Parts: sequence; structure tokens; C-alpha cells
Amino acid sequence: MQKMNCLTKKISFISGATSGLGKELSIHLAKNGYHVLIHGRNQNKLNSLYDEIKSLNGTSTIINLDLQDYGGIDKLGYEIFKKYKKIDLLVMNAAILGTLTPLCHQEPKEFEEVLNTNLIANFRLLRSLELSLKESKHGELCVISSKLTKEPKPFWGAYSISKAALEQMIYSWHLENKKTKVKVYIIYPKPMNTKLRKNAMPGENGKNNQSATKVAIKLFTILSQKNDQNEIITIDL
Repeated sequence: MQKMNCLTKKISFISGATSGLGKELSIHLAKNGYHVLIHGRNQNKLNSLYDEIKSLNGTSTIINLDLQDYGGIDKLGYEIFKKYKKIDLLVMNAAILGTLTPLCHQEPKEFEEVLNTNLIANFRLLRSLELSLKESKHGELCVISSKLTKEPKPFWGAYSISKAALEQMIYSWHLENKKTKVKVYIIYPKPMNTKLRKNAMPGENGKNNQSATKVAIKLFTILSQKNDQNEIITIDL
């Protein structure tokens, strides 16, 4: 890790930072003065992102962690608080798709894996990082969801269920913590060119979708605006 006083910078944690929106947002945050805690499971991709951020005169810290390593997530919160004393921006971005299939045709093991990654891991992350998030003077929690929670479609089973449950979890947490300074955003990205989208729609013409870079810039602009609201802000992006 580069030598620096991280306490003079805003600290952001991005789950699923090695590709798609997570990667582009990490780069954009670093370019704009954040110290970015970049999370993923692929060490080579994490190293590549770290080097790219460094080449842009930004700073980051690699966090290589399987989101189903719940003990590791618990330890992570302690280590982040010990080192940084706060998190200014927590972005819950990491997710897996699973197989698009009739619900009762889905293998139970895969169904559970999707819920474990998209829901349970985010519960563990929020539980572990809550103190650091609340210690920020201007803490922001940003959850990347899906319009499937508002407009259900067949065959998206575990994925759409996990996102709907994730939103309910965030609403519950927000109601319990309305007296804190933490601002909460739920984001519904329109179709964009990511690996998850291509796996879901392999025959789709990607030219009609927005780029992850464009979405990251729009999201950063939203997060940078002054927010005096005490309610969850939901945005179609």
C-alpha cells in the first residue's frame, strides 16, 4: 500500500470492485480524492486495478475476501475501524446472477449461493462496517439493486428474490438508524454492459446498453450532491 495519511481523505469501500460498475466507480472515486478499499476475490484483477488507480495518482487498498467467508467479514470491520476510524462511503455492489430458470427447476445449492452472496453477505458487511460508517461526519450507504424488485419477471428467481430481500433489509436498517448522519441510496441501473448482464442476456445487442463508466460518473455526481433528506433516496440510473 502506498504511504499516505488516509485519515486526511474520504474512505470508500466498494464490494465487487474488479469489474463492471464497481471497477469504474472505484477508479472515478480515486480520481476525485477518495482512498478506495477495493474488494474482490481475484488477486490478479485486484492488482491490476490497484496499479491503474496508482497510475492516475489515486490511492487504494486491496481487500481480497470471499463474501461467503463470514468470519473474514467480521474481522474486516475490526481492521478497517482500527486503521481508518471511519468509512465515508459504503457501496454494496457485488452480486452473482445464478441460472435464469423456472424457480422450482433451480438447484437448491445454487439458490442458496445466490442468496448468501447477494443478501447474507451484505448483512454481514453492514453489521461489520456499521460502526465505521456511523463515525463518518457525512456517511453514505449506496446499494446497487435491480428494477426487478419493482417489476418482477419470470425466470429471474434467486437473483430478484435476493435483491428484494436486500432492499427490505436496508429499509429496516434505515428506520432503526434515522437519527444518524448516514444517508442511504438504492440505485436501479438501467441495462449496462457488464459481465452479469451478458450472462443474463447473451444474445442482446450491447450497443443499446449504457457503459459502466457512464453509470459510475452519474452515480458519483449524485453522491457528491448535498443531501439533506432523512429518507432513503431511490434512483433509476
